[in-house]
Amino acid sequence: MSKKKAIIILACVTVFIILAALIIIPLNGKDNFKIGKSNYDFYWVSKAIKLGLDLEGGMYAEYLADLEGVDDPPGAINGAMSNLSSLLFSKGYTEAVVTKVGNDGIRVEVPSVEDTEALMALIGKPAKLEFKDENGEVLIEGNKHLDKANAALQNGQYIIELKFNRAGTEAFAKATEANLNKEISIFIDDAEIMSPRVNSVISDGKAIIEGKYSQTYAEETATKINSGALGVKLSLVNSETISPTLGSEALKYGIIAGAIGILFVIIFMSVIYRGLGLCASLALLIYTEILVILLAIVPWVQLTLPGIAGIILSIGMAVDANVVVFERIKDEMKSGKRTIQSAVNTGFKKAIVAILDANITTIMGALVMMFVGATAIKSFAITLFIGILVSMFTALFVTRFILRAVLTLQPEERFYGLAAKEVKKYA
Repeated sequence: MSKKKAIIILACVTVFIILAALIIIPLNGKDNFKIGKSNYDFYWVSKAIKLGLDLEGGMYAEYLADLEGVDDPPGAINGAMSNLSSLLFSKGYTEAVVTKVGNDGIRVEVPSVEDTEALMALIGKPAKLEFKDENGEVLIEGNKHLDKANAALQNGQYIIELKFNRAGTEAFAKATEANLNKEISIFIDDAEIMSPRVNSVISDGKAIIEGKYSQTYAEETATKINSGALGVKLSLVNSETISPTLGSEALKYGIIAGAIGILFVIIFMSVIYRGLGLCASLALLIYTEILVILLAIVPWVQLTLPGIAGIILSIGMAVDANVVVFERIKDEMKSGKRTIQSAVNTGFKKAIVAILDANITTIMGALVMMFVGATAIKSFAITLFIGILVSMFTALFVTRFILRAVLTLQPEERFYGLAAKEVKKYA
């Protein structure tokens, strides 16, 4: 690598670090600012990160589902959860999280909510399923007439099957006869979910809704219809309101803890590994900025206090990878048979297996927590997972890239703590 190219690389690295910091840190103390005279606003990256209940404040409530006499308890719970998610979203609670607790419990978390009593009253109502004609007249009531709904594959297309009970079979036969070649709309809690057209009179209590549906849409719609048919009632077990003040304090101290951790890591690496540590410190700053950007743009990330713990832990993993590489470089230099450039190349090659082994096992643990853990554990697992992937990238590629450029400009071994007399001291 020529000196000119090395200078350009280090200049680009410096510019990236500065520009990334400028788009992340809210310099005006607000969430956004207007771009010139345009109608567009720029949102600071750090303000675009979705915060969890413990950081933003809000409420959580745990409900117990009344499953007595229900033929399909798992289906009833899943349907109730699906309807709750849709209901909360339609009411403007776009950040609400609905999760299952045990076999018959549902936990609802809603950040930044003010009228908690009205919200809890809304959640506790059973879903109301109705089939209406074009005039708005109710023809079928889910909890009285519908037995169940399910998604199925027919002739290569996904459909939704409806099965009615005895009373529903008679009512649906009359409804389809009266509305032949017309639409019968399906409503859940007075919100229309679909309006299929009646192509024939259906008198056997088994109907098929056809359309160019994806598997996901057909299954989700069948789940919603089932929840209305079952009419699961939810009883409040526990609820708590979290003050936004407490959340902001927790976030502030979490950020301070992370900043102090990064500062100590930079000092430690610079003192112990000198020039190598300085290169790793630059890579660590890039790691931190990339991680913040990913937390803002990855849709399923919702930052919580456990999530901050996952970020700090992943910082430690990033430094651990650099330590493994640098110790391999030292070992190569101790042999006395290599130049520092060849020692660096060999050190990175030999460290890859150890780094991948350590990180892949942690990634597997994070994936398990993501799929089977509770809500708080999932937040920790997601941030840890993202952090580990970014740390592997920066340790194996960014650090090496920066180090090669620095070596071109400063090939003196003493700068990296690898002078000959220091090597003899460890021999």
